[in-house]
Amino acid sequence: MASFLGKLVIIAIVIVVAVMLVNKFIAAKEQPKPKPKTFYDVIEEDDKRLRADIEEPEPVETEQATSQEQPEKITEPVEITIEDQVQAERLFEMAITQRKMARLPGMTYGQMVNYCREIIEKYPNSPQAPKARRMLGEVPRRLWKRYKITEQEINPSS
Repeated sequence: MASFLGKLVIIAIVIVVAVMLVNKFIAAKEQPKPKPKTFYDVIEEDDKRLRADIEEPEPVETEQATSQEQPEKITEPVEITIEDQVQAERLFEMAITQRKMARLPGMTYGQMVNYCREIIEKYPNSPQAPKARRMLGEVPRRLWKRYKITEQEINPSS
């Protein structure tokens, strides 16, 4: 009887070791699952994206424009004063803060939209104006009607 129990224990150990080896090889083939993003990860990504400089697209010349020989419009960049620059930066920082808060349950994008519109209206030549337009464009489409956001606000060239 003792030899029968010994054989049974050895068989059980061999089975357990075999199962462990199979699990190890199967687990090695599986790709690790990415960690789900936390609220703070999303906020950090938003912050980087919204603060990034916007590259202006190059004007595209068409054959019609070159053949019509229209006189070129020379537009000189309008200088923005230091006070206006500081004010635009302050409004932009407040807009970003409101954007972060709008991601929380029960909060709205209303203040952020107001700050972005104020930047666009009062300081259209500041570096923050295109960023404010981009921020307005990132408001979920379903809320555009509520805040009366138009394509013209986001992309004035269209």
